[in-house]
Amino acid sequence: MSRIATALLLTLLCRVGVAADDFKVIKLEQDVVNLQRRVDELSRQLDQLRQRSAVSGTSRSMAEGPGPTAEAPPRWLSAANWQRVHPGMSELEVIEILGPPASVRTDSPDARTLLYAMELGPSAFLGGSVAFAGGRVVDLQVPVLK
Repeated sequence: MSRIATALLLTLLCRVGVAADDFKVIKLEQDVVNLQRRVDELSRQLDQLRQRSAVSGTSRSMAEGPGPTAEAPPRWLSAANWQRVHPGMSELEVIEILGPPASVRTDSPDARTLLYAMELGPSAFLGGSVAFAGGRVVDLQVPVLK
């Protein structure tokens, strides 16, 4: 009789372990689907940005990249460009105006901050930031000397 009880207990434990593994697999599949949707959305936004850039005649070759050239200072150093950035803009629109950030901080899954900074000496730097929530600008810190 104890062998039957032991066998039933082992069967039950195996089913619980399999159920936990099934849950993990389902969760991973959902994460993959969500990531695929996000990539599709960002790809669509990038295509729209490229089309607008091509129409305005300011498109650059992919080899040249989005960064500043040796002759031109970074776009984020222009106060006029910071004045063009306003709440509600998308991340791609901001990058189109200010150029690529020095770094990006992910505050939460739905919140990011683009950080623009330049070292001016051993103890001084110029820095500004643009904060996003839900993919839209929510806060703007124009560059200041620190």
